[in-house]
Amino acid sequence: MPLGCERWWGATVSDPTDGLDDRLWHALLAMQRHPWEQGVASHAAIDSHRIDLARLLAHDAIVRQDAEGRLAATGDAGLVNGAACGEAVALVARGGDPAASVALDRQAMWLAQVCPRGESGILFHMEGRPEVWVDTVYMVVPFLVAIGRAESAETQYRLHKDRLWIGDSGLWGHIYDDGASAWVRQDAWASGNGWVAAGLARALRIGAGWLDADVRMGWREDARALLEAVAPHEREDGRFSNVLDDASAFRDGTAGLMFAYAAFTGVADGWLDSDWVSPARRWMEASLAKVGEDGLVGDVCGAPRFDRQGTSAEAQAFALLARVAARRAEARQQSTG
Repeated sequence: MPLGCERWWGATVSDPTDGLDDRLWHALLAMQRHPWEQGVASHAAIDSHRIDLARLLAHDAIVRQDAEGRLAATGDAGLVNGAACGEAVALVARGGDPAASVALDRQAMWLAQVCPRGESGILFHMEGRPEVWVDTVYMVVPFLVAIGRAESAETQYRLHKDRLWIGDSGLWGHIYDDGASAWVRQDAWASGNGWVAAGLARALRIGAGWLDADVRMGWREDARALLEAVAPHEREDGRFSNVLDDASAFRDGTAGLMFAYAAFTGVADGWLDSDWVSPARRWMEASLAKVGEDGLVGDVCGAPRFDRQGTSAEAQAFALLARVAARRAEARQQSTG
């Protein structure tokens, strides 16, 4: 495992006293979860220093690993989503669990050699279709960094950017047919752009101190540029339209939490100016204002189809991730005056 992961996983963050995290966790753990949802839940556990939960989430991801090596397999058609569980499994493996080590190797082998891909090597997202999805950036790039394969992470990131980034707007489209060289969905899906921003921020944090300097600089610049591109699309209530540049689309709170997580992380880790704290806090609080007494984050891009408002495990997880990142950013500001 690359140098720096022990520090990353061992970082502590003071707990809040408002009880909101407990309500968010309560609702999240009650939800049915697909592989990527299990993964983001485990990321929230790691960031919150809830290693007890991270180990339990990793356990079930290992129990449900399929014959091909995909962690947390639930029978869905996703090819890469199980990799989001890899950080938690790697944590358990580092603790000396041989079953976790085997499971981690099998997941890594799936991505490296077995997972369907295009002629360029770009990973496909869904079984039976040569489609490139923006979601893959978050599922794959941080995981590859976590297991020390930063070169592969950079390759996949650049290939996905080549297919999905819309240079004129600075935003990312959603789905590209690599076989037909044509868009399936060019819409600048808000959560999709959130997957990229959050994925870069997470990969940079995991790889802090050992990532190649050029890779680190490139990812920082791209994450900053993406946040600058999405910021003007903030709506009057502090949230974002489900399609960023379509004011008629429904409002989605998940994207704001993703962008807030990325911005707070950038400030906390020193690659974004502290000026980003204000918009990040506005985005986070606008989404948290929709949390009910039951702990569910309302008015987000909703599971299971993500085509209308509802609730989702990823919204729950990113609410927790954003809150931890906010506390880290605030701690840095206090320490630097």
